Amino acid sequence: MTGYLGDLSKSQQSSLNLFKEMLSKETVTDERTLLRYLRARSFDVQGAHRQYVATLEWRKENNVDQILDKSRPLDKEMRNIMSSGFHSHDKQGRPCYIEYTGRTDVLALIKLPIDQVIKRHIWNCEQQIARMNETSKKMGFPVETMVHIHDMTGASLTLRKALTLFKKLAKLDQEYYPERMGKIFIVNTSWMFPVLWKIARVFLDPKTRAKCVVLKTGEINKLLEYFDAEQLPEDFGGICKCEDGCLPPIPKHMRYVAEAPSLTEQTIGPRKVFEKGLECINDGDSIAWYFTSSSKDVRFGVKFKPRPHSGWKDRMNDIAEIWVVESEYVYENDCVTGFYTPPCPGICILVWDNLDSKWLSRTLKYQVIVSEAEADSEEENNSNGINHKRTAVGTYV
Repeated sequence: MTGYLGDLSKSQQSSLNLFKEMLSKETVTDERTLLRYLRARSFDVQGAHRQYVATLEWRKENNVDQILDKSRPLDKEMRNIMSSGFHSHDKQGRPCYIEYTGRTDVLALIKLPIDQVIKRHIWNCEQQIARMNETSKKMGFPVETMVHIHDMTGASLTLRKALTLFKKLAKLDQEYYPERMGKIFIVNTSWMFPVLWKIARVFLDPKTRAKCVVLKTGEINKLLEYFDAEQLPEDFGGICKCEDGCLPPIPKHMRYVAEAPSLTEQTIGPRKVFEKGLECINDGDSIAWYFTSSSKDVRFGVKFKPRPHSGWKDRMNDIAEIWVVESEYVYENDCVTGFYTPPCPGICILVWDNLDSKWLSRTLKYQVIVSEAEADSEEENNSNGINHKRTAVGTYV
C-alpha cells in the first residue's frame, strides 16, 4: 500500500485514526495532510504527531499563513544573482520550479541577509502549494507534490560556499514541508557533480535522495518522459516559448561560464609512469579527476597510502599503497572523470602509465582536486534562521 488516501493498509488506517484522535478538536485539518506526516515518519504516529504540532507552532510564530499577502523578498537582488522561477507542471500535474543552479553568483548570494533568503524560500514553498491547489481543481484529482529542475551547467566548487544556506533550507523543508517533493531533476551535470553531490546528499533524507533524477549533458530529452513538450522551455528539451520568456534572464556576468575545466598538459615518455599525489588531511576529504589522453595505450588507476596511525587497520607505521581504482586502459581522446573518498587520512596517488609504448610519448591533459570535508557547527545544525521554540513538542526525532 502506498500510504495515500484510498490506498491504505489496515495498519496504516489504524495509524491515521490514532493520529486524528491525538489532535485537539480545535485543530482542523484534512486526512491527506496527516498522511503526509505519517508517510514522512514511516507511519510512526508519535513522531508524526510531534512533527505536525511543531509545524503548526512554527507557522503561527512566523505568520506563514499570511506570507503570500506580501511581495516576495529579495526579488530585485536575486535578478542579478540567478535565474529561477515557476513554470507549468509535469504530466502528473505537479507544479514545476526551474533553476539555473550552475550559473548562480554564489558569492553574491551568501552576502544576502540569511533571514530574508529563508523567508523567500518559505514564500516559494507556499506559492507552490497554492499552485498545487489550483492544479488539483483544474485536473479533478489531488496534486500534493512539486517537481524541481536544477540545471548544473557551469557548476563549480564555488557552490560549496553556499553549503550553510543549503543545509538550513533542506532542514526547513524536511521539518515543515514533509512529503511535498515529488521529483528533483538535476540536469547537465559535469565532471564536478560527484563532488558537489557527495556534499549535498548528506543533508537530504533518504526518501528525498531517492526522488532525485540525475541527467548528464546530452540526456536532457529524458525529461520528456515526465513532461509534455509544451510544458518545458526549449533549454530543457521542450517547445514552450512564453511571451515574456519562460524564466528570468540569466545575469549577464553569469551567462558565459567554462564548460570544461582548465587542464594541465603532461607528456609521458615511452615506458614511463606519471604519478600525481593528493593529500587528504581530514576524514571525509575526497578527490576528483578529469583528463583526456592522446592514446588508448595509456592505463590509469588510483592508489591510496593511509597516513600512519590514522585508524587504518592495525595502525602500522608503514602501510603499503593499495589500489583503490584498478589500473585500466583509457580510450583515445575520451574524457575520463572519477571520484574517490578514502576511508581515512592519507595520500591518493593518481597513476598514468605508458609502459606498453616502446618508442612513443603520450600527451595527457588533466585536472585534479581535493574536496575538503565540511565540518558542521552546532549553530548550523540547530538553527534554521527563523523563529522556533526549542520545546519537547517541537523536537524532531
